[in-house]
Amino acid sequence: MLEHIHLDNFKAQQAADLDFSKINVLTGFNSTGKTTVIQALAFVKQSLQRREVSFNDYLLRLGDLREVAYRHDTSTPIGIDIAVRIDGEQLGYRLSVGEDGVEETFAVNGEDAWRWDSRAEGVIEASGRLFLPVAAGGYGAGTYLTDDPAATVARQKKLLSWFENALYLSSNRGFTKYNYPLLAGNPTIEDISNRAGDASALEEWLSNLIIYRINESKRYPEMQKRLDVMSERLRMLGVEISPYVMSGPSVVIDLAEDGMWVSAVNSGYGVNQSVASVVLGTLSEPGSLVMIEEPETHLHPRYQRTMTRILSDMAAEGKQVLITSHSDHVLHTLGGLVKDGDVARDDVSVYHFEKRDRITHADVVDVEDDNALSALFE
Repeated sequence: MLEHIHLDNFKAQQAADLDFSKINVLTGFNSTGKTTVIQALAFVKQSLQRREVSFNDYLLRLGDLREVAYRHDTSTPIGIDIAVRIDGEQLGYRLSVGEDGVEETFAVNGEDAWRWDSRAEGVIEASGRLFLPVAAGGYGAGTYLTDDPAATVARQKKLLSWFENALYLSSNRGFTKYNYPLLAGNPTIEDISNRAGDASALEEWLSNLIIYRINESKRYPEMQKRLDVMSERLRMLGVEISPYVMSGPSVVIDLAEDGMWVSAVNSGYGVNQSVASVVLGTLSEPGSLVMIEEPETHLHPRYQRTMTRILSDMAAEGKQVLITSHSDHVLHTLGGLVKDGDVARDDVSVYHFEKRDRITHADVVDVEDDNALSALFE
């Protein structure tokens, strides 16, 4: 589980320190750095997968270092420090990116265990290349700072696996005719692109993923239970989902609304925005981090409350949920779940983002305090 993130000079955040629980909500005013926190995690994920600093890839397109650096000042490196608890140990990864190269550090329970610095004397590798994935493969990259490098490698593999399973869903996407940059298990979005061309739509990829899981359930009955939960959650939002294969490699989704079949592409924004969140969040593995920007987008208030309950149920399944939200319905529903005992108080963290003197501050909010929650939206 993600326990902590520290950001330096990354986009809207000059300096940020956030602790996380099972369910986490980042709320507050526009352009105060809520999305920045999630994008920092997605940026590290896609960079580790590419084994190099990747500002523009399948999850995010951020521009370049100058665009990402706080106030466009590249004289100070951007820094991202992430702490994750896996199998009872805290595993940390720090990434520093500047004009003169990168530095990576891997830590175990707060003690540095491995380091790579492209700026060190005598290094001839490309300055933007990342070596944690290389080291985790057992190829000895970087410098080990412990007496047991093999144990460090095993821990590095665990952290990389956690990043692989992390799910990032950007808002305002829905089913479109254009690329939808996501990744969530097999098949990957890249697999679909390779088979069907670069213009593969979200519905095609989701259908492939669902059919893959349906076939998987024939071998592993536990998967069928997850598919049943997925279907029930979609019904809570008023839709049914039906993937089917067309001619060639194409696979598409239809949605049933009030008994009538509607192409997912032509369905309402609220529906097709929510289907991806429900499907991918439900089918993600326990231990995964599920990041969703504004899951309430285009939803009626009743369905905003329903979506909040669905997200809390995902957390009860052993997943960690991190969302940004502008909805008082989301926060009040979450507060009600805590007060009713359906969600443990310690399992919820809410931060309100606000700029004061041009500096972003993230203040902790008591989710059980109705007056405090209402005051956020006055």
